[in-house]
Amino acid sequence: MSTPAAPAGPPAAEDVVRGFLRDVRSGRRLDRARRYLAPRVRAHQGRPGAVSAVVERTPEEYVAHVRDMLGAVGPWVFEVLDVAGTGGPVEATWRQTGVAAQGPDRGRTVVEHGRAGYVVQDGRITEYWIEFHQETAPPDRSPTARPGPS
Repeated sequence: MSTPAAPAGPPAAEDVVRGFLRDVRSGRRLDRARRYLAPRVRAHQGRPGAVSAVVERTPEEYVAHVRDMLGAVGPWVFEVLDVAGTGGPVEATWRQTGVAAQGPDRGRTVVEHGRAGYVVQDGRITEYWIEFHQETAPPDRSPTARPGPS
């Protein structure tokens, strides 16, 4: 005789963050935002102790934010480099590579190196601290270089 399976609890915090990065932050499955994000999420721009701004977003507002980013430098290649939980916020690092679609860097490769700490409660992200820096490739001035999109 087998014992009944215990009811499934919320997913592990690291799994929530991995899924969020893979599906939503990457821009691949924006329809899954409500699966990973609480109804209101506090986003701190900068690491704890050095926060420059705090924004609250709904999952729909976060989707709009990702769409804005995709419009600026997408589509992009999004690579999750590490996700680790240490009992506090789940730490994640990534690299995002795209091409600037507007402004003086239009047509140039843009690489974002990002890092965030995510607080997960009851299977959803409720708060995070994010910091990143971007590098823009210098323009190609070789004689065989082709002009960027016009």
